[in-house]
Amino acid sequence: MSLAVEIAVQDLEGLRTAALAGADRVELCEDLSRGGLTPDLSLVEACVAEAARLREARDAKPHFGVHVLVRCRAGEGDLRTAPDEFVFDQDETARMARQAADAVAAGADGVVLGALTPQRTLDVPALEALRDGALRAGSQALRGVVLTCHRAVDALVDDDAREEAVLTLLGLGFHRVLSSGGAASAPQGTACLARMVRAADGLLDVCAGAGIRPIDIPELASRAAVPDIHLSARRPADDGRTITDPAVVQAAVDAAGEL
Repeated sequence: MSLAVEIAVQDLEGLRTAALAGADRVELCEDLSRGGLTPDLSLVEACVAEAARLREARDAKPHFGVHVLVRCRAGEGDLRTAPDEFVFDQDETARMARQAADAVAAGADGVVLGALTPQRTLDVPALEALRDGALRAGSQALRGVVLTCHRAVDALVDDDAREEAVLTLLGLGFHRVLSSGGAASAPQGTACLARMVRAADGLLDVCAGAGIRPIDIPELASRAAVPDIHLSARRPADDGRTITDPAVVQAAVDAAGEL
């Protein structure tokens, strides 16, 4: 058994680091420090082109892909206790639907979406609008699009709601959900993640994310049986930037492949 490894990146350098270390895909965004925002379209285009070049050169896995986060605003603090982070009005939803379509048209393999109601339930009409924007662009390009629901699910009211959300997302045609199991970190949320995996019944991938270190991966695999893991593997660089750490990515890929 091996787990798929997804690395959250915000630049070309991070994408290259993830690919060369053997990650399966990247989640591309901006402003990772606040949970991520929709990246500029020029960055999406550049990363899609670089991923193709790396695959052709066999410096990335044959299926290495670029999945684009679609989120038009972000606040500060713990997103689990700030559900308004994921409550969007009609204008914001329409804007994100266009962003999802643009990302797919630019060549993204998938998009990462999410929306809640003020009552902390999945906003199904908003999710349908975002999904449809991405799928229309995929249809025009004559290719499939992978749909992932982001950590909005961690701001749902409780574990029962997260388990139910898996079934709702399946009905909406989503392929994956990213979650910490509602906890501050995925290693602390293994019980809920395991429930989500059982609810998915192999029809939707539950990707564990938040606070994961390479050393945590075997326990996540054994206790939650998640098929995917997500981490940013960031560290501060000497010049003040935050970069993707090659050693951490490599350690995560190695840990995921040794199960």
